[in-house]
Amino acid sequence: MQPDTQPLISVIVPIYKVEQYLDKCVESIVNQTYNNLEILLIDDGSPDACPAICDAWAKKDRRIKAFHKANGGLADARNYGLDRANGEWIYYVDSDDWIEPDLIKRTYTTAHATGADIVSFAYSWADGDTGILRVSQDSLRFPREGLRTSDDALTLLWSNQVQNYAWSFFVKKSVYHDVRFPTGMIMEDVGTTYRLFANANSVYFLPQNLYNYRIRNNSILSKMNPEICKATVHFIHQVDDFAQNNRPNLQNIELDWSIRYLSSAILWAYQCQSSWNDSEYRAFIKETRRLLVRRCKQLGITHMAKSNLVKSTMIRMHMVGPLDFIASHINQSTSR
Repeated sequence: MQPDTQPLISVIVPIYKVEQYLDKCVESIVNQTYNNLEILLIDDGSPDACPAICDAWAKKDRRIKAFHKANGGLADARNYGLDRANGEWIYYVDSDDWIEPDLIKRTYTTAHATGADIVSFAYSWADGDTGILRVSQDSLRFPREGLRTSDDALTLLWSNQVQNYAWSFFVKKSVYHDVRFPTGMIMEDVGTTYRLFANANSVYFLPQNLYNYRIRNNSILSKMNPEICKATVHFIHQVDDFAQNNRPNLQNIELDWSIRYLSSAILWAYQCQSSWNDSEYRAFIKETRRLLVRRCKQLGITHMAKSNLVKSTMIRMHMVGPLDFIASHINQSTSR
């Protein structure tokens, strides 16, 4: 492809309090082997040196546009960039991470060759301080390479073979026509990815680690807190309603997903119990357990994944403590 035949691709980078990582992130985008880029740096009211770093990069490279806005959170910054993007394709990068040099070229070339509206790919974990890479657990269960229908892509998403992360897929802009990230919430990817997969005519799955996800101790999702638990349940309601009304043929798969996330929300709440108000914690556990029981009855044990059957049964028997011990042991084993 010659530069004059390359469509414009918009790369959107929401930025907040990442001054020590931002240069590496932007450098990885500027040095892409695909040249016709529009790089939107969205300074979300960052109180550190990030605004100045954004402006400096905009002076170095004509493809970069630096925007400065009042702090509104990750979802708001993503929407701000999307509403100002001129490209035919959209790609998001989190500002503390970095991407492989050929990510844009590989994903666009794949989309162009196959007619896919979305290209989903695998990623690596990066140590927060050293940047040393290792294979992510999600990459180990990533589906085999190939083009899938919208329903097949939703099946892979709801069966936990691919994840919700906005930076893990490359998207034709038209797919976002009625989708925006829910502002004022965390876990916003859970509230959008299923809608993008549903809008796409097809999704191509590319089992290559093209993204490097930095694991930081002070990131938004690094420690469990009540807001993560509440946001999870909030989006479960939305996804359940969507499947029931728009994909009834996939409802069993989605219900199994719902049971997995409801079980996780209860376990996460237990792990961060000290951060809750006591009455709010008890109310959350009671209501989430009620939702879990209802969905287990609706799905039936014959359609439930074995791991979900074990977790949901232990929770229904008020055995969250032993479940937490088992989960912690498994996490320690897989991280070695």
